[in-house]
Amino acid sequence: MTGKGGARRIAWWTLRAHWGLGILLPALFTDAPRGALSVTAAAYAAGVAMDLGSVRRDALSRLGAPLAILVLTAAGADLLFGSRDILSSFTLLVLGIQSVLLLLPKRSRDGWQLCAIALLEFLTAAASTDRILFALFAFLFLALSAGAMWGLHLQHEEEREEGRPSGGYELPPRAAVAALALSGAASFLLCAGLFAIVPRLEFRLPLQRLSRSQAVTGFSETITLAEVTGIKSSRRVVARVEFPVPPRNRSPAALYLRGAIYSRLDPGGWKVSGGGGTVAPRAGPQYLLGAAPGGVPLSTADITLEPSDHSALFAYGHPVAIEGRLGVVLADGEGNLALPQAANAMIRYRLHFAEEVPLRRAAVSAPGKDALDIPPELSDVGALGRNIAGSPGKDAEKAERLLDFFRTGFRYTLTDPAGSLREFLFGKRAGYCEHYAAALAVMLRGAGVPARVAAGYYGGEWNELGSYLIVRESDAHAWTEGWIGGRWVTLDATPPPDGDSPFLVSTGKPGLYLDWLRHRWDKYVIHFSLRMQADAVSGGWSLLRRTG
Repeated sequence: MTGKGGARRIAWWTLRAHWGLGILLPALFTDAPRGALSVTAAAYAAGVAMDLGSVRRDALSRLGAPLAILVLTAAGADLLFGSRDILSSFTLLVLGIQSVLLLLPKRSRDGWQLCAIALLEFLTAAASTDRILFALFAFLFLALSAGAMWGLHLQHEEEREEGRPSGGYELPPRAAVAALALSGAASFLLCAGLFAIVPRLEFRLPLQRLSRSQAVTGFSETITLAEVTGIKSSRRVVARVEFPVPPRNRSPAALYLRGAIYSRLDPGGWKVSGGGGTVAPRAGPQYLLGAAPGGVPLSTADITLEPSDHSALFAYGHPVAIEGRLGVVLADGEGNLALPQAANAMIRYRLHFAEEVPLRRAAVSAPGKDALDIPPELSDVGALGRNIAGSPGKDAEKAERLLDFFRTGFRYTLTDPAGSLREFLFGKRAGYCEHYAAALAVMLRGAGVPARVAAGYYGGEWNELGSYLIVRESDAHAWTEGWIGGRWVTLDATPPPDGDSPFLVSTGKPGLYLDWLRHRWDKYVIHFSLRMQADAVSGGWSLLRRTG
Protein backbone atom coordinates (compact mmCIF):
# COMPACT_ATOMS: atom_id res chain seq x y z
CA MET A 1 0.00 0.00 0.00
CA THR A 2 1.48 3.30 -1.04
CA GLY A 3 1.58 6.25 1.30
CA LYS A 4 -1.05 8.03 -0.72
CA GLY A 5 -3.28 4.95 -0.77
CA GLY A 6 -2.87 4.52 2.98
CA ALA A 7 -3.89 8.12 3.62
CA ARG A 8 -6.96 7.67 1.44
CA ARG A 9 -7.90 4.48 3.27
CA ILE A 10 -7.62 6.24 6.66
CA ALA A 11 -9.63 9.19 5.33
CA TRP A 12 -12.23 6.76 3.94
CA TRP A 13 -12.78 5.16 7.36
CA THR A 14 -12.65 8.52 9.16
CA LEU A 15 -15.42 9.84 6.94
CA ARG A 16 -17.65 6.86 7.69
CA ALA A 17 -16.83 7.04 11.41
CA HIS A 18 -18.06 10.63 11.26
CA TRP A 19 -21.37 9.54 9.74
CA GLY A 20 -21.69 6.70 12.27
CA LEU A 21 -21.08 9.02 15.21
CA GLY A 22 -23.80 11.28 13.85
CA ILE A 23 -26.25 8.35 14.23
CA LEU A 24 -24.92 7.39 17.67
CA LEU A 25 -25.35 10.86 19.20
CA PRO A 26 -29.17 11.05 18.96
CA ALA A 27 -29.38 7.43 20.10
CA LEU A 28 -27.47 8.25 23.30
CA PHE A 29 -28.60 11.79 24.09
CA THR A 30 -32.07 12.33 22.61
CA ASP A 31 -35.51 10.73 22.56
CA ALA A 32 -35.38 10.10 18.80
CA PRO A 33 -37.60 7.17 17.69
CA ARG A 34 -35.68 3.97 18.38
CA GLY A 35 -37.22 2.17 15.40
CA ALA A 36 -36.08 4.86 12.96
CA LEU A 37 -32.60 4.88 14.53
CA SER A 38 -32.38 1.10 14.14
CA VAL A 39 -33.29 1.34 10.44
CA THR A 40 -30.68 4.08 9.92
CA ALA A 41 -28.02 2.03 11.73
CA ALA A 42 -28.83 -0.97 9.51
CA ALA A 43 -28.61 1.23 6.39
CA TYR A 44 -25.25 2.54 7.62
CA ALA A 45 -23.87 -0.99 8.07
CA ALA A 46 -25.20 -2.13 4.68
CA GLY A 47 -23.84 0.99 2.96
CA VAL A 48 -20.37 0.51 4.45
CA ALA A 49 -20.35 -3.15 3.37
CA MET A 50 -21.37 -2.26 -0.20
CA ASP A 51 -18.87 0.60 -0.34
CA LEU A 52 -16.09 -1.75 0.81
CA GLY A 53 -17.03 -4.31 -1.82
CA SER A 54 -17.45 -1.69 -4.55
CA VAL A 55 -20.91 -3.13 -5.20
CA ARG A 56 -22.66 -1.59 -8.19
CA ARG A 57 -26.05 -0.19 -7.21
CA ASP A 58 -27.53 0.95 -10.50
CA ALA A 59 -31.01 -0.33 -9.67
CA LEU A 60 -30.83 1.11 -6.19
CA SER A 61 -29.73 4.46 -7.56
CA ARG A 62 -32.85 4.63 -9.71
CA LEU A 63 -34.90 4.10 -6.54
CA GLY A 64 -33.28 7.06 -4.75
CA ALA A 65 -35.91 9.63 -5.69
CA PRO A 66 -38.92 7.32 -5.03
CA LEU A 67 -37.46 6.33 -1.64
CA ALA A 68 -36.97 9.99 -0.72
CA ILE A 69 -40.61 10.70 -1.65
CA LEU A 70 -41.69 7.71 0.46
CA VAL A 71 -39.72 9.06 3.46
CA LEU A 72 -41.26 12.50 3.01
CA THR A 73 -44.74 10.95 2.85
CA ALA A 74 -44.11 8.88 5.99
CA ALA A 75 -42.90 11.95 7.91
CA GLY A 76 -45.95 13.93 6.77
CA ALA A 77 -48.29 11.11 7.78
CA ASP A 78 -46.64 10.96 11.20
CA LEU A 79 -47.17 14.70 11.63
CA LEU A 80 -50.82 14.63 10.55
CA PHE A 81 -52.04 11.27 11.86
CA GLY A 82 -49.31 9.72 14.01
CA SER A 83 -47.34 11.45 16.75
CA ARG A 84 -48.61 14.90 15.66
CA ASP A 85 -45.33 16.23 16.99
CA ILE A 86 -43.29 18.40 14.62
CA LEU A 87 -39.95 17.54 16.26
CA SER A 88 -40.62 13.82 16.07
CA SER A 89 -41.75 14.04 12.44
CA PHE A 90 -38.73 16.16 11.46
CA THR A 91 -36.42 13.64 13.13
CA LEU A 92 -38.11 10.85 11.20
CA LEU A 93 -37.59 12.78 7.95
CA VAL A 94 -33.90 13.42 8.62
CA LEU A 95 -33.21 9.79 9.58
CA GLY A 96 -35.10 8.57 6.51
CA ILE A 97 -33.14 10.79 4.09
CA GLN A 98 -29.93 9.76 5.85
CA SER A 99 -30.79 6.06 5.40
CA VAL A 100 -31.41 6.52 1.66
CA LEU A 101 -28.12 8.39 1.16
CA LEU A 102 -26.19 5.75 3.11
CA LEU A 103 -27.46 2.98 0.83
CA LEU A 104 -26.76 4.76 -2.46
CA PRO A 105 -23.37 5.14 -4.21
CA LYS A 106 -21.57 8.17 -2.82
CA ARG A 107 -19.86 10.90 -4.75
CA SER A 108 -18.15 13.64 -2.80
CA ARG A 109 -21.32 15.73 -3.04
CA ASP A 110 -23.27 12.95 -1.29
CA GLY A 111 -20.54 12.81 1.36
CA TRP A 112 -20.98 16.51 2.09
CA GLN A 113 -24.73 16.00 2.46
CA LEU A 114 -24.20 13.14 4.93
CA CYS A 115 -21.75 15.29 6.89
CA ALA A 116 -24.34 18.06 7.03
CA ILE A 117 -26.91 15.59 8.41
CA ALA A 118 -24.37 14.38 10.99
CA LEU A 119 -23.83 18.01 12.05
CA LEU A 120 -27.58 18.46 12.42
CA GLU A 121 -27.73 15.35 14.63
CA PHE A 122 -24.84 16.69 16.70
CA LEU A 123 -26.62 20.01 17.25
CA THR A 124 -29.84 18.21 18.18
CA ALA A 125 -28.02 16.14 20.78
CA ALA A 126 -26.27 19.25 22.12
CA ALA A 127 -29.62 20.99 22.61
CA SER A 128 -31.23 17.95 24.24
CA THR A 129 -28.75 16.86 26.89
CA ASP A 130 -26.95 18.17 29.94
CA ARG A 131 -24.85 15.05 30.54
CA ILE A 132 -21.14 15.65 30.99
CA LEU A 133 -20.44 12.55 28.88
CA PHE A 134 -21.54 14.61 25.88
CA ALA A 135 -18.36 16.69 26.21
CA LEU A 136 -16.27 13.63 25.29
CA PHE A 137 -18.45 12.87 22.28
CA ALA A 138 -18.38 16.52 21.23
CA PHE A 139 -14.57 16.48 21.18
CA LEU A 140 -14.59 13.23 19.20
CA PHE A 141 -17.14 14.62 16.73
CA LEU A 142 -15.12 17.78 16.09
CA ALA A 143 -11.95 15.72 15.57
CA LEU A 144 -13.73 13.43 13.12
CA SER A 145 -15.23 16.45 11.36
CA ALA A 146 -11.75 17.67 10.47
CA GLY A 147 -10.84 14.21 9.20
CA ALA A 148 -14.09 13.99 7.25
CA MET A 149 -13.36 17.28 5.46
CA TRP A 150 -9.94 15.99 4.45
CA GLY A 151 -11.45 12.66 3.37
CA LEU A 152 -13.97 14.41 1.14
CA HIS A 153 -11.22 16.47 -0.42
CA LEU A 154 -9.22 13.31 -1.20
CA GLN A 155 -12.32 11.64 -2.65
CA HIS A 156 -12.96 14.67 -4.85
CA GLU A 157 -9.34 14.59 -5.99
CA GLU A 158 -9.60 10.87 -6.81
CA GLU A 159 -12.80 11.41 -8.77
CA ARG A 160 -11.13 14.21 -10.75
CA GLU A 161 -8.11 12.00 -11.54
CA GLU A 162 -10.37 9.22 -12.82
CA GLY A 163 -12.52 11.62 -14.82
CA ARG A 164 -15.67 10.80 -12.84
CA PRO A 165 -18.19 13.56 -12.09
CA SER A 166 -18.09 14.41 -8.38
CA GLY A 167 -20.75 17.03 -8.07
CA GLY A 168 -18.32 18.97 -5.92
CA TYR A 169 -16.09 21.98 -6.38
CA GLU A 170 -12.49 22.20 -7.52
CA LEU A 171 -10.18 23.04 -4.61
CA PRO A 172 -6.39 22.77 -4.82
CA PRO A 173 -4.71 20.82 -1.98
CA ARG A 174 -3.06 23.88 -0.42
CA ALA A 175 -6.30 25.79 -0.57
CA ALA A 176 -8.08 22.84 1.06
CA VAL A 177 -5.56 22.78 3.92
CA ALA A 178 -5.91 26.53 4.36
CA ALA A 179 -9.72 26.32 4.28
CA LEU A 180 -9.64 23.51 6.83
CA ALA A 181 -7.36 25.47 9.17
CA LEU A 182 -9.31 28.68 8.80
CA SER A 183 -12.69 27.00 9.28
CA GLY A 184 -11.38 25.19 12.38
CA ALA A 185 -10.02 28.41 13.88
CA ALA A 186 -13.19 30.32 13.00
CA SER A 187 -15.36 27.59 14.53
CA PHE A 188 -13.32 27.64 17.72
CA LEU A 189 -13.51 31.42 18.02
CA LEU A 190 -17.22 31.38 17.26
CA CYS A 191 -17.89 28.73 19.91
CA ALA A 192 -15.76 30.60 22.45
CA GLY A 193 -17.58 33.84 21.68
CA LEU A 194 -20.99 32.20 21.94
CA PHE A 195 -19.95 30.55 25.20
CA ALA A 196 -19.07 33.94 26.68
CA ILE A 197 -22.03 35.82 25.23
CA VAL A 198 -25.00 33.45 25.26
CA PRO A 199 -26.27 32.22 28.65
CA ARG A 200 -27.29 28.59 28.21
CA LEU A 201 -29.86 28.52 31.00
CA GLU A 202 -32.10 31.29 29.74
CA PHE A 203 -32.34 29.94 26.20
CA ARG A 204 -32.07 26.18 26.72
CA LEU A 205 -34.48 25.78 29.63
CA PRO A 206 -37.70 25.89 27.53
CA LEU A 207 -36.25 23.31 25.14
CA GLN A 208 -35.05 21.09 28.00
CA ARG A 209 -38.54 21.09 29.47
CA LEU A 210 -39.77 19.38 26.30
CA SER A 211 -37.47 16.44 26.93
CA ARG A 212 -38.58 13.24 28.60
CA SER A 213 -35.50 12.51 30.68
CA GLN A 214 -35.34 10.29 33.76
CA ALA A 215 -36.62 12.34 36.68
CA VAL A 216 -36.38 12.36 40.45
CA THR A 217 -39.58 11.11 42.04
CA GLY A 218 -41.47 12.04 45.20
CA PHE A 219 -43.25 15.02 46.83
CA SER A 220 -46.84 14.38 45.82
CA GLU A 221 -49.87 16.17 47.20
CA THR A 222 -50.27 13.50 49.91
CA ILE A 223 -47.76 11.92 52.28
CA THR A 224 -48.31 8.50 53.87
CA LEU A 225 -46.19 6.43 56.25
CA ALA A 226 -44.00 5.16 53.40
CA GLU A 227 -43.91 8.21 51.10
CA VAL A 228 -40.44 9.51 51.99
CA THR A 229 -38.70 6.35 53.14
CA GLY A 230 -39.59 4.66 49.86
CA ILE A 231 -36.84 6.59 48.03
CA LYS A 232 -34.14 6.45 50.74
CA SER A 233 -32.54 3.31 49.29
CA SER A 234 -31.35 5.29 46.25
CA ARG A 235 -28.02 7.16 46.20
CA ARG A 236 -29.07 9.25 43.22
CA VAL A 237 -28.16 12.94 43.46
CA VAL A 238 -31.17 15.25 43.59
CA ALA A 239 -29.47 18.59 44.28
CA ARG A 240 -26.13 20.30 44.69
CA VAL A 241 -25.98 23.39 46.88
CA GLU A 242 -23.32 26.08 47.20
CA PHE A 243 -23.43 28.71 49.95
CA PRO A 244 -22.00 32.09 48.83
CA VAL A 245 -23.23 33.43 52.19
CA PRO A 246 -23.26 30.42 54.54
CA PRO A 247 -25.50 30.15 57.60
CA ARG A 248 -23.89 31.46 60.78
CA ASN A 249 -25.29 29.17 63.43
CA ARG A 250 -24.95 25.70 61.95
CA SER A 251 -23.23 23.62 59.32
CA PRO A 252 -24.88 23.37 55.88
CA ALA A 253 -24.99 19.59 56.45
CA ALA A 254 -27.33 20.22 59.41
CA LEU A 255 -29.93 22.20 57.46
CA TYR A 256 -33.39 21.01 56.41
CA LEU A 257 -34.06 21.46 52.70
CA ARG A 258 -37.84 21.71 52.62
CA GLY A 259 -39.77 20.58 49.54
CA ALA A 260 -43.37 20.21 50.73
CA ILE A 261 -45.52 21.11 53.72
CA TYR A 262 -48.60 19.10 54.70
CA SER A 263 -51.08 20.85 56.98
CA ARG A 264 -54.33 18.97 56.40
CA LEU A 265 -54.79 15.60 58.10
CA ASP A 266 -57.52 13.16 57.11
CA PRO A 267 -57.87 9.35 57.04
CA GLY A 268 -55.97 9.23 53.74
CA GLY A 269 -52.84 10.83 55.22
CA TRP A 270 -51.30 14.29 55.36
CA LYS A 271 -52.15 16.57 52.47
CA VAL A 272 -51.09 19.93 51.08
CA SER A 273 -53.77 22.52 51.87
CA GLY A 274 -52.49 25.56 49.99
CA GLY A 275 -54.83 25.17 47.01
CA GLY A 276 -52.15 25.48 44.31
CA GLY A 277 -50.76 28.84 45.36
CA THR A 278 -50.59 32.24 43.76
CA VAL A 279 -47.96 33.77 41.51
CA ALA A 280 -45.04 35.15 43.49
CA PRO A 281 -44.44 38.87 42.77
CA ARG A 282 -41.23 39.82 40.98
CA ALA A 283 -38.75 42.66 41.19
CA GLY A 284 -36.33 42.29 38.29
CA PRO A 285 -34.76 38.82 38.44
CA GLN A 286 -36.01 38.26 42.01
CA TYR A 287 -39.16 36.47 43.13
CA LEU A 288 -40.28 38.02 46.42
CA LEU A 289 -41.42 35.39 48.91
CA GLY A 290 -41.65 37.31 52.16
CA ALA A 291 -40.32 40.22 54.15
CA ALA A 292 -36.88 39.82 55.65
CA PRO A 293 -37.16 39.58 59.44
CA GLY A 294 -35.57 42.66 61.02
CA GLY A 295 -32.19 42.27 62.62
CA VAL A 296 -31.64 38.79 61.18
CA PRO A 297 -28.74 38.24 58.74
CA LEU A 298 -29.69 36.49 55.52
CA SER A 299 -27.86 33.50 54.10
CA THR A 300 -27.58 32.64 50.40
CA ALA A 301 -27.73 29.23 48.74
CA ASP A 302 -27.19 28.45 45.04
CA ILE A 303 -29.35 25.37 44.46
CA THR A 304 -29.05 23.15 41.37
CA LEU A 305 -31.92 20.67 41.12
CA GLU A 306 -31.74 17.58 38.95
CA PRO A 307 -34.70 16.87 36.61
CA SER A 308 -37.75 15.78 38.60
CA ASP A 309 -41.26 14.49 38.09
CA HIS A 310 -42.72 17.04 40.50
CA SER A 311 -42.91 20.83 40.48
CA ALA A 312 -41.59 21.58 43.98
CA LEU A 313 -38.89 24.19 44.54
CA PHE A 314 -36.77 23.56 47.62
CA ALA A 315 -35.90 26.12 50.26
CA TYR A 316 -34.05 26.44 53.56
CA GLY A 317 -35.36 28.12 56.69
CA HIS A 318 -37.47 31.22 56.11
CA PRO A 319 -37.18 32.02 52.36
CA VAL A 320 -37.14 35.72 51.49
CA ALA A 321 -36.38 35.78 47.76
CA ILE A 322 -35.35 33.59 44.83
CA GLU A 323 -33.23 34.71 41.88
CA GLY A 324 -33.29 32.90 38.57
CA ARG A 325 -34.99 32.53 35.20
CA LEU A 326 -37.72 30.14 36.31
CA GLY A 327 -40.78 31.59 34.62
CA VAL A 328 -43.73 31.58 37.01
CA VAL A 329 -43.16 30.64 40.67
CA LEU A 330 -46.16 29.73 42.83
CA ALA A 331 -46.34 30.27 46.60
CA ASP A 332 -49.30 29.02 48.64
CA GLY A 333 -48.86 30.90 51.94
CA GLU A 334 -48.04 27.66 53.77
CA GLY A 335 -44.44 27.72 52.64
CA ASN A 336 -44.80 25.51 49.56
CA LEU A 337 -42.99 26.83 46.48
CA ALA A 338 -43.52 25.31 43.07
CA LEU A 339 -43.40 25.73 39.31
CA PRO A 340 -46.63 25.43 37.31
CA GLN A 341 -45.43 22.10 35.91
CA ALA A 342 -42.91 19.40 36.67
CA ALA A 343 -39.28 20.51 36.31
CA ASN A 344 -38.25 18.00 33.62
CA ALA A 345 -35.06 20.01 33.11
CA MET A 346 -32.24 20.70 35.49
CA ILE A 347 -32.79 24.12 37.08
CA ARG A 348 -30.61 26.43 39.12
CA TYR A 349 -31.63 29.32 41.35
CA ARG A 350 -30.27 31.47 44.16
CA LEU A 351 -32.17 31.43 47.45
CA HIS A 352 -31.94 34.20 50.06
CA PHE A 353 -33.19 32.94 53.41
CA ALA A 354 -33.14 33.53 57.16
CA GLU A 355 -31.86 30.48 58.97
CA GLU A 356 -33.98 31.25 62.03
CA VAL A 357 -36.66 33.84 62.75
CA PRO A 358 -36.78 35.47 66.20
CA LEU A 359 -39.86 35.03 68.33
CA ARG A 360 -42.86 37.07 67.16
CA ARG A 361 -41.01 38.31 64.05
CA ALA A 362 -42.30 35.88 61.45
CA ALA A 363 -43.67 37.54 58.34
CA VAL A 364 -46.29 34.81 57.83
CA SER A 365 -49.84 34.83 59.11
CA ALA A 366 -50.94 32.65 62.00
CA PRO A 367 -52.12 29.15 61.04
CA GLY A 368 -55.77 28.42 60.54
CA LYS A 369 -58.01 26.10 62.47
CA ASP A 370 -57.04 23.09 60.37
CA ALA A 371 -53.58 23.18 61.99
CA LEU A 372 -55.27 21.83 65.15
CA ASP A 373 -57.66 19.30 63.56
CA ILE A 374 -57.37 15.67 64.63
CA PRO A 375 -59.46 12.93 62.94
CA PRO A 376 -61.71 10.97 65.34
CA GLU A 377 -59.76 7.75 64.77
CA LEU A 378 -56.63 9.47 66.17
CA SER A 379 -58.31 11.11 69.17
CA ASP A 380 -56.41 8.81 71.56
CA VAL A 381 -53.12 9.99 70.00
CA GLY A 382 -54.16 13.60 70.62
CA ALA A 383 -55.08 12.72 74.20
CA LEU A 384 -51.67 11.11 74.70
CA GLY A 385 -50.00 14.32 73.51
CA ARG A 386 -52.14 16.41 75.84
CA ASN A 387 -51.24 14.23 78.82
CA ILE A 388 -47.48 14.20 78.10
CA ALA A 389 -47.21 17.90 77.26
CA GLY A 390 -49.14 18.93 80.35
CA SER A 391 -51.03 22.17 80.78
CA PRO A 392 -48.47 24.39 82.52
CA GLY A 393 -45.76 26.22 80.61
CA LYS A 394 -45.38 27.78 77.22
CA ASP A 395 -45.78 26.02 73.89
CA ALA A 396 -42.00 25.65 73.59
CA GLU A 397 -41.92 23.76 76.90
CA LYS A 398 -44.79 21.51 75.80
CA ALA A 399 -42.91 20.71 72.58
CA GLU A 400 -39.76 19.87 74.53
CA ARG A 401 -41.67 17.45 76.78
CA LEU A 402 -43.07 15.69 73.72
CA LEU A 403 -39.61 15.44 72.16
CA ASP A 404 -38.31 13.93 75.40
CA PHE A 405 -41.03 11.32 75.16
CA PHE A 406 -39.58 10.02 71.86
CA ARG A 407 -35.98 9.97 73.11
CA THR A 408 -36.41 6.82 75.21
CA GLY A 409 -38.09 3.55 74.33
CA PHE A 410 -38.37 4.20 70.58
CA ARG A 411 -36.16 2.90 67.79
CA TYR A 412 -35.59 3.75 64.15
CA THR A 413 -36.12 0.83 61.76
CA LEU A 414 -36.84 0.21 58.10
CA THR A 415 -37.12 -3.58 58.35
CA ASP A 416 -39.77 -3.93 61.04
CA PRO A 417 -41.81 -0.70 61.23
CA ALA A 418 -45.25 -0.28 62.75
CA GLY A 419 -48.13 -0.53 60.32
CA SER A 420 -50.03 2.47 61.66
CA LEU A 421 -49.58 5.53 63.83
CA ARG A 422 -51.49 3.99 66.71
CA GLU A 423 -49.43 0.79 66.57
CA PHE A 424 -46.27 2.93 66.50
CA LEU A 425 -47.22 4.76 69.72
CA PHE A 426 -49.07 2.10 71.66
CA GLY A 427 -47.40 -1.06 70.43
CA LYS A 428 -44.12 -1.53 68.54
CA ARG A 429 -42.64 1.92 69.12
CA ALA A 430 -40.54 1.25 66.02
CA GLY A 431 -40.69 3.10 62.72
CA TYR A 432 -39.02 5.58 60.40
CA CYS A 433 -39.12 9.33 59.99
CA GLU A 434 -42.74 9.51 58.77
CA HIS A 435 -43.90 7.74 61.95
CA TYR A 436 -42.07 10.20 64.19
CA ALA A 437 -43.07 13.29 62.22
CA ALA A 438 -46.76 12.38 62.03
CA ALA A 439 -46.97 11.21 65.65
CA LEU A 440 -45.34 14.37 67.01
CA ALA A 441 -47.58 16.60 64.86
CA VAL A 442 -50.79 14.94 66.09
CA MET A 443 -49.61 14.99 69.70
CA LEU A 444 -48.72 18.70 69.43
CA ARG A 445 -52.21 19.39 68.12
CA GLY A 446 -53.64 17.43 71.02
CA ALA A 447 -51.66 19.70 73.34
CA GLY A 448 -53.10 22.78 71.65
CA VAL A 449 -50.02 23.65 69.58
CA PRO A 450 -50.66 24.07 65.81
CA ALA A 451 -48.47 21.62 63.92
CA ARG A 452 -47.84 20.23 60.44
CA VAL A 453 -45.58 17.74 58.66
CA ALA A 454 -42.77 18.83 56.33
CA ALA A 455 -40.84 16.69 53.85
CA GLY A 456 -37.64 17.23 51.97
CA TYR A 457 -34.01 16.37 52.62
CA TYR A 458 -31.89 16.62 55.70
CA GLY A 459 -28.18 17.37 55.42
CA GLY A 460 -26.15 15.75 52.69
CA GLU A 461 -22.50 15.05 51.95
CA TRP A 462 -20.10 17.99 51.92
CA ASN A 463 -17.65 17.99 49.01
CA GLU A 464 -14.53 19.89 50.02
CA LEU A 465 -13.26 19.94 46.43
CA GLY A 466 -15.86 22.44 45.31
CA SER A 467 -17.19 23.54 48.73
CA TYR A 468 -20.75 22.45 48.05
CA LEU A 469 -23.33 20.07 49.50
CA ILE A 470 -24.39 16.91 47.65
CA VAL A 471 -27.99 16.01 48.45
CA ARG A 472 -29.19 12.53 47.51
CA GLU A 473 -32.45 10.64 47.61
CA SER A 474 -31.02 8.74 50.58
CA ASP A 475 -31.15 12.07 52.49
CA ALA A 476 -34.97 12.18 52.12
CA HIS A 477 -36.58 13.01 55.43
CA ALA A 478 -39.84 14.04 57.10
CA TRP A 479 -40.08 16.19 60.22
CA THR A 480 -42.54 18.30 62.19
CA GLU A 481 -43.07 22.05 62.30
CA GLY A 482 -44.85 23.59 65.28
CA TRP A 483 -46.28 27.13 65.63
CA ILE A 484 -44.34 28.40 68.63
CA GLY A 485 -43.77 32.02 69.59
CA GLY A 486 -45.51 33.34 66.48
CA ARG A 487 -43.35 31.43 63.99
CA TRP A 488 -42.97 27.94 62.56
CA VAL A 489 -40.21 26.02 64.35
CA THR A 490 -38.57 22.82 63.10
CA LEU A 491 -39.05 19.90 65.53
CA ASP A 492 -37.46 16.56 64.69
CA ALA A 493 -38.31 13.57 66.86
CA THR A 494 -36.60 11.00 64.61
CA PRO A 495 -33.53 9.48 66.29
CA PRO A 496 -30.32 9.65 64.23
CA PRO A 497 -29.48 6.45 62.32
CA ASP A 498 -26.77 4.28 63.81
CA GLY A 499 -23.28 3.96 62.36
CA ASP A 500 -24.23 0.91 60.28
CA SER A 501 -26.95 2.76 58.40
CA PRO A 502 -26.73 2.38 54.59
CA PHE A 503 -27.65 6.08 54.33
CA LEU A 504 -24.33 7.15 55.85
CA VAL A 505 -22.08 5.55 53.22
CA SER A 506 -19.57 8.11 51.93
CA THR A 507 -18.82 8.54 48.25
CA GLY A 508 -15.03 8.26 48.43
CA LYS A 509 -12.42 10.48 46.79
CA PRO A 510 -12.83 9.24 43.19
CA GLY A 511 -16.60 9.71 43.40
CA LEU A 512 -16.22 13.20 44.86
CA TYR A 513 -13.83 14.19 42.05
CA LEU A 514 -16.30 12.94 39.43
CA ASP A 515 -19.18 14.74 41.15
CA TRP A 516 -17.12 17.95 41.31
CA LEU A 517 -16.46 17.68 37.58
CA ARG A 518 -20.17 17.16 36.93
CA HIS A 519 -21.03 20.15 39.13
CA ARG A 520 -18.56 22.39 37.25
CA TRP A 521 -20.12 21.24 33.96
CA ASP A 522 -23.62 22.01 35.19
CA LYS A 523 -22.64 25.40 36.58
CA TYR A 524 -20.34 26.83 33.93
CA VAL A 525 -21.65 25.14 30.79
CA ILE A 526 -25.29 24.15 31.21
CA HIS A 527 -26.28 26.97 33.55
CA PHE A 528 -23.95 29.72 32.38
CA SER A 529 -26.15 32.76 33.07
CA LEU A 530 -26.39 36.51 32.83
CA ARG A 531 -25.31 36.78 36.48
CA MET A 532 -22.13 34.83 35.72
CA GLN A 533 -21.51 37.08 32.73
CA ALA A 534 -21.85 40.16 34.90
CA ASP A 535 -19.60 38.70 37.59
CA ALA A 536 -16.97 37.77 34.99
CA VAL A 537 -17.02 41.23 33.39
CA SER A 538 -16.89 42.92 36.80
CA GLY A 539 -14.00 40.71 37.92
CA GLY A 540 -12.08 41.28 34.69
CA TRP A 541 -12.58 45.04 34.87
CA SER A 542 -11.39 45.12 38.50
CA LEU A 543 -8.30 43.10 37.60
CA LEU A 544 -7.57 45.40 34.66
CA ARG A 545 -7.82 48.50 36.88
CA ARG A 546 -5.49 46.97 39.49
CA THR A 547 -2.87 45.99 36.93
CA GLY A 548 -3.14 49.41 35.20
